[in-house]
Amino acid sequence: MKCRILIVDDEPHNLNILRIFLNSLNYEIITVEDGKEAFSMVKETAPDLILLDVMMPEVTGFEICKQLISESDFDIPIIFLSANAQKEDILQGLRLGAIDYLTKPFDLDVLERKVEIALHQKAKVINLKRDNKQLAKLVYVDALTGLYNRAYLDITIRMIKEGTKKFQAAMMVDMDYFKDINDNYGHLVGDQVLREVATIISSKISREHDLAFRYGGDEYLVLLQNEENCVEIADSIIKAVDGLKVSLAPHKSQFSVSIGLTNNFDPTSFDQIIMQADSALLGAKNNGRHQIKIR
Repeated sequence: MKCRILIVDDEPHNLNILRIFLNSLNYEIITVEDGKEAFSMVKETAPDLILLDVMMPEVTGFEICKQLISESDFDIPIIFLSANAQKEDILQGLRLGAIDYLTKPFDLDVLERKVEIALHQKAKVINLKRDNKQLAKLVYVDALTGLYNRAYLDITIRMIKEGTKKFQAAMMVDMDYFKDINDNYGHLVGDQVLREVATIISSKISREHDLAFRYGGDEYLVLLQNEENCVEIADSIIKAVDGLKVSLAPHKSQFSVSIGLTNNFDPTSFDQIIMQADSALLGAKNNGRHQIKIR
């Protein structure tokens, strides 16, 4: 896939030279003569590199650079191209966040190498972001179930106390007779059951607003942003687990869960929330399992 370069310059002659030269190097080239149009073109085309003239009417290259880099998700390298070779202008461009500043008339061989370096750095940034996402998954996601783990729960608790995350209900979901599943069918079946139940839980809650964690062993914690339909969600989980078929288990195997639910959600005392959900779960277990209890 070709790298895409956006060239912003109000002089058609400069644009034509750059376009022909960079096209010959097998880059995809987009050109803009109006500084104001540059903002929309960046969003529309998502270039890998921006070559930006400094002196343009209405909006200067410095102003464009400053506004683009102020955006939190902006990660496109910028190289200034300018006839102004004053030291202070070069420093200003670099202070604004550009990775380089070339003065006109520029040597095309030098430009070629600068472009290569800039695109190489962009590729490294992309790889680093991908690696960071993979690392975050290893750190905060339970390897067996794919749900969040206790480490991410600690972060979530802090966000709840700070008010940046808000929930209205919590539920504890626990497998019924899970020890018997491991003892009778083996741990491979037990692991598959845990994965399948985690998938069911994820499918019944809002991926955008709710969170599900593997709390420990065969127990799951679910935090729900809205309490209005929390009983319906719990009931749908129980019914889905009732119909669960596990490929490694014997054909007639049956599985079930018990659920403890609390909508008394005090963000200042998460321990109390857990205690109430646990208490409700214990009530469901003591009352015969395979049911929902609310505290």
